[in-house]
Amino acid sequence: MKTGEIAELVHGQLVGNDSIEICRVAATGNASNGEISFLERADADLKTSAACVLVPENFKPADSLTVIKVKNPKLAFALIAEVLHPPKQRDPEIHPTAVISESADVALNAFIGAFTCVGDNSSVGEGTQLRAGAKIGDNVSIGRNCILHPNVFVEDGCTLGDNVILHAGVVIGSDGFGFVRGEDRYVKFPQIGIVVIEDNVEIGANTCVDRGALGETRIGEGTKIDNLVQIAHNVQIGKRVVIAAQTGISGSTVIEDDCVIGGQVGFGDHARVQSGAIIGSQAGVLPGKIVRPGVWWGTPIQPLDEYKRQNAHVKGLARLKEEVKKLSEQLDALNGEK
Repeated sequence: MKTGEIAELVHGQLVGNDSIEICRVAATGNASNGEISFLERADADLKTSAACVLVPENFKPADSLTVIKVKNPKLAFALIAEVLHPPKQRDPEIHPTAVISESADVALNAFIGAFTCVGDNSSVGEGTQLRAGAKIGDNVSIGRNCILHPNVFVEDGCTLGDNVILHAGVVIGSDGFGFVRGEDRYVKFPQIGIVVIEDNVEIGANTCVDRGALGETRIGEGTKIDNLVQIAHNVQIGKRVVIAAQTGISGSTVIEDDCVIGGQVGFGDHARVQSGAIIGSQAGVLPGKIVRPGVWWGTPIQPLDEYKRQNAHVKGLARLKEEVKKLSEQLDALNGEK
């Protein structure tokens, strides 16, 4: 794309040459001819060989530098990257090693890779890619333009919407961890529900989403989940939620729309996170806890300001200990004089 076309795409103000050909995106420090980069802060020191730079609207560029002024340079950079670096496309194919049930419905322009399986009465939508080793169970519905990376498993009865991306090793619809204590053993509670994943969801490598015990586990439209996340049975996750790696979400927890969950957060069962809440990494959410909008941190979880005050108190304990020790010594001295 030429710089003039890029400025039009991101609704930015071009300062400089509008006919520079841009082929790739790159980091500011590594960029060179034919590459575009971005600068998040107007007061940052810009040292780059990039052909063009996306900058904040109040940035004052050198005369020799071509820039595009935008409200959010990082967002504009990501939008341009979508155009310059589109996902790898696969020509329609059914690999000879694939095993597809006679009752399955596979779109003519789907890509079915090596050593894949599609079970009875399952459907695979137009433009969807099942890459090497992906396994689809019985009665599964997969929408259009999905990408299932190698060794993804989608178990019986689950549903994926359109434009869903599942990275390598993801398991959708395994049994939830539900047992009832008997006199001499644990009896498994029925795990006969399903998983529903709505449109435009992306799930990172080796994440597991358990099927509902009797109902459904649901992940809302536009939600993005990192690697190594555990989502238990009957969890309900809303739209546009972001969940970072190694988070564990216990059964029947509800996370409403537009929440941000940091890495290694642990949720007890039946917790609820209300829309707009932000939870910091390694926080602990107790069973049944309601997390209201705002920024939260700590174990047990608490509003960020409270957490920071408690941390300040803890850091002051050593000083307080020394002061108490000195006061004790002074008191002993006074008592000795008497």
